[in-house]
Amino acid sequence: MKHTEHKHAEGHAHSHGEDCCGHDHGHSHDHNPLSFFQRWVLSLLIIGILLVLLRSFIVGQMLVRVTSYSANASYHDAARICEKIIAIDPENKQAWTALGYAYMDLSQVNRAIDAFNRVLLLDPEDKGAASYELGQAYYSKGDFIKAIGCFERIRTAGPRAGALLEADVLKYRHGTMGFRSLNSMQTLLGLLLECYKQTGNTAQADVIQKEYDYYKSKHSRILF
Repeated sequence: MKHTEHKHAEGHAHSHGEDCCGHDHGHSHDHNPLSFFQRWVLSLLIIGILLVLLRSFIVGQMLVRVTSYSANASYHDAARICEKIIAIDPENKQAWTALGYAYMDLSQVNRAIDAFNRVLLLDPEDKGAASYELGQAYYSKGDFIKAIGCFERIRTAGPRAGALLEADVLKYRHGTMGFRSLNSMQTLLGLLLECYKQTGNTAQADVIQKEYDYYKSKHSRILF
């Protein structure tokens, strides 16, 4: 009797094992391919990532073209490329500054003022080329109070103001000056002196006169 029960148990276990091993639960291991919409979204994501990674390179190459156009007096083309850069990177300070320079070269002072003011919105602490050119633009329109504000912003940089200004101006004017001399700080002080005279501020004009004489006598002009 026990022997029969044992064989029955073994047969039941064997049958159950075969059932477990051979049982098909009906699950398919095949993955459904991506739908058209999923592939489209994935492609957009990949393109977006590539554009972000390549944007700085593309913008850099476009800025080189701006410099080339400016050096060849192709100011309309320089402005056009700057506008394309801004479409890609609206907060690119260098592109806005270069656009302002292009407009100044085209004698479109009001548009230049708008471009340089955009730089100051992006960088309120600017003490370089944008503030310098904006001051000159206001000076050319006879708006001496606003010109003073721009020029004095640069002066607040202290003893290094001249060197910092010169380095920034050269980003946009290098290759376009020919063998003309460049001493932006001396030019700035001369214009600032005239602004104070025009507004009747003789006390400040005397201060600026001393600084102007210092730059004129101590700083040789840079030729290149």
